[in-house]
Amino acid sequence: MRWPVAFALIATATAAIGAEPPARLGLEIGGTTIEVEAGQRFEFQVDGKTTAARIVELPTRRFDEAGIRFEYPRHFPWEHDAPDMWTLDGNSAVLILTRAGADADTTAADLLDGVEESLRSTRRTPREKVVLPTRQGDIEGLASNVRIGNLQMRNEAYVLVAQGARFLLILQDSLDDDGRPTTEFNEMRKRLATTLEF
Repeated sequence: MRWPVAFALIATATAAIGAEPPARLGLEIGGTTIEVEAGQRFEFQVDGKTTAARIVELPTRRFDEAGIRFEYPRHFPWEHDAPDMWTLDGNSAVLILTRAGADADTTAADLLDGVEESLRSTRRTPREKVVLPTRQGDIEGLASNVRIGNLQMRNEAYVLVAQGARFLLILQDSLDDDGRPTTEFNEMRKRLATTLEF
């Protein structure tokens, strides 16, 4: 059964993005809330003694939904569409995870077909087998590159099972001018491989 995919995302802007301002945090200690900025030192009192501390934001956030857990870059905005679809979108790399639902027989090839249809690709691109190694074993998938005007995109499609349900995972990248994966995509994929649990 074909599963229509209407969520291919394309990163068209490649301008450099400056560092975002530090997060503002509230640290509650002994009933008192201290406002701090990430990375800045601050002092507080414990049993009459002044203690210095610093809160540092880690470079990743933790995805923990529907029995699937992994770390992803902190700067990726989070989108959740009902009932079970999540999109984590970086500057050039995108991760899309959705529960298979009624189309439980969807394959990685079906996912790539759907992406190409949503991009109005007139011909099927060559597919290559890919493997996402994880601590719980390898996940086999398929990948293809699609050209839209001057933009070349790579799509990797995987199917995984968590808590008895099938999930569809797409990793997308806007390839560089030489047709190579971006650093952001490589780092996202490597972090996913080392932290994915299901």
